[in-house]
Amino acid sequence: MSTNTLEEGLRLTLEKMVEERDLAINRATSGIAALSSSALIFFIEKAVANLLAPYLSEEEDTVSSEINIKHIKGVGVGHKVRCIVHLKYIEKRKLFFDIAVFDHNHDEVAIGAHCRYIVNKKAFEAGLK
Repeated sequence: MSTNTLEEGLRLTLEKMVEERDLAINRATSGIAALSSSALIFFIEKAVANLLAPYLSEEEDTVSSEINIKHIKGVGVGHKVRCIVHLKYIEKRKLFFDIAVFDHNHDEVAIGAHCRYIVNKKAFEAGLK
């Protein structure tokens, strides 16, 4: 069981290098060799999951309920991107995040918002059957 308290204002920064598998051309979403929006969203969700992990009990996890991202700038393979996630507010079991992603030049790559719900893993999975 986690002894950490989940509270508004928590932040986390996660960095990664754009890899071949992250490119739109390799995800069959475009013919362009730039960071795909789907890989960008995965990176954002990973950053949020890393932020939340120390605050959840073993019985809990979170599920995405909404994501609104404005993908502003392309990034090529081998370049570093940095995602900053900020837990803006909490409404019972619903968590609201502000998101910003920057490239190696500190230019905005994406901005947006993301919502997740804290769920009981067993109960959630039982509802899938």
